Amino acid sequence: MNKLKSIIMGGIAVLALASCSDDQYNEFYNNPNEVTKAPCATLFTATLYDKDGRDYTFNQYWRVYTWDNIFGKYAQTCGYANNSGNVYFYNDGYANDRWNGFYRRLAQFRQLENTYANEDPSAQANDLILKDLAEVFIIDHATQIADLFGDTPYSKAGMLGITNDIVSSRAAFDDDVEIYRNAINRLGELYTEIESLKGTLSDNVKSTLIAGQDFINRDVAGDDALYHLIDRWLMYANSLRLRLAVRVALNGELAAFGQSAIKECMNRQLVTDAYDQIEVRSDEDGFNFWENFRDGYKDINNVASQPMIDAMQRVEGENDYRLPVIYTPNAEGKYIGTNREETNGFQTEHGSSFNGFGNIPSYENRYYAHLEIATFTGNRLFISPIISAAEVWFLRAEAYQRGWASGNAEDAFTNGMIESTKWYYKQNNMYAAAKDEAKSGGVATHYTYPGDEAVRTYASKLWNTYDEKLEGILTQKWVNFGIIQPQQAWNDIRRTGYPALSYPTDTQAQNMKELPNRMMYPNTEKANNRANYDAVVGVQGDDAYTKLFWAK
Repeated sequence: MNKLKSIIMGGIAVLALASCSDDQYNEFYNNPNEVTKAPCATLFTATLYDKDGRDYTFNQYWRVYTWDNIFGKYAQTCGYANNSGNVYFYNDGYANDRWNGFYRRLAQFRQLENTYANEDPSAQANDLILKDLAEVFIIDHATQIADLFGDTPYSKAGMLGITNDIVSSRAAFDDDVEIYRNAINRLGELYTEIESLKGTLSDNVKSTLIAGQDFINRDVAGDDALYHLIDRWLMYANSLRLRLAVRVALNGELAAFGQSAIKECMNRQLVTDAYDQIEVRSDEDGFNFWENFRDGYKDINNVASQPMIDAMQRVEGENDYRLPVIYTPNAEGKYIGTNREETNGFQTEHGSSFNGFGNIPSYENRYYAHLEIATFTGNRLFISPIISAAEVWFLRAEAYQRGWASGNAEDAFTNGMIESTKWYYKQNNMYAAAKDEAKSGGVATHYTYPGDEAVRTYASKLWNTYDEKLEGILTQKWVNFGIIQPQQAWNDIRRTGYPALSYPTDTQAQNMKELPNRMMYPNTEKANNRANYDAVVGVQGDDAYTKLFWAK
């Protein structure tokens, strides 16, 4: 991790502004007048990695505890206390942190664009690939922000470090329809350009990327490492494009546009197996972020979700092979999770030593199942998926089932089940030293993957339990997202209504009585960008129950 930190700090200092003291600033730059001359390679990594350590690309503590638990309870992929008056509440400060984190990254990318634009042609030929890869990443996060808030500043945002003009840096909000239209178009263009650059990269760029500048795909090795790394980025761009195209293809004014893009995506490289997944890996010597995120999982996200269990016990007399590597049963060997129909009193009675589901009770007293230790809280080598092979297969299954592309929906569904099951078993066996710890409770268990054919047989039975095949595809995709990608799970619920879950009215809440459709703009944005905030409120509004254009 030290090497990566030294790489990115130069780029981060470009736009640190009030975040750094003068002494810290001069540590990175002897001449403050030269701050805009950080190289594209440094700015590339600074775009990918957030300086504050509150990173939303991988599952470290801040994301898990303050952010993912919001969507874990909205999507019901984690167990959660039904505290009356607080069921759908979220902290504005957490939304503000997510918002600001994106705009810090966007500012780094704008600096990268500006540096590239002012280079001579030979330097541009060297650095174009870095700019393109960084833009794929920025589009990913820009659309995540649009998925949360709707209209957001984008095309003119992040320019303060270039213009030094505070007034003009207060950017107008872009229409989220246009953010999506631009994202889908640009990902198609970037795919073509990156593919054309693959065989022309300089030795400098090759060594830069392989040496660790690219922390997303940094585990690539071997004689053809560079080419495989670029292939992964092609898969990232196209798989992300497929995700976005499917999101808009069902509802709203981009439906036909999205369906057309889906057909194009099917003829380009997509993530198909775990080897090519887009992900960030932890390890003991480098990205050792597990020490923090495991505490996030030991807290409210640790308790099992009954709807998740139900989806994995749908085949009569058989459990989904993922069930034992996701959850450890309770003291009686039963898989019981929380659900929205339980009262807070019942949950307290059956989990009083949870202290609001904060601390796991002793194993012999446990009523609710909890996360499997070897897979989650005892796993030093935890992998954080960005786009998984399972998700892509489920996207393909939906597209085939709806007639948006030609293919066999059941085969794609089965491949999704296989890749999802493999991934969870891989997590379960990543760290051999996973062990019983006081905070975790119970004993970590490593399981042997049952094999593709066993999962294929189970998937066929599971497929046949669904009269509505789209329900099956979306529900098992939701299980795959689980507690690892709960925002994506919530996106699908808003888009399709699947899985159909119970969301009782929180009669004791002052404001958030029902499940929201979007997040409201952070209070800091209202204060710092008031004129543009007022303008977007006049068009979109700022109500938690306004549906986004792609929502059902």
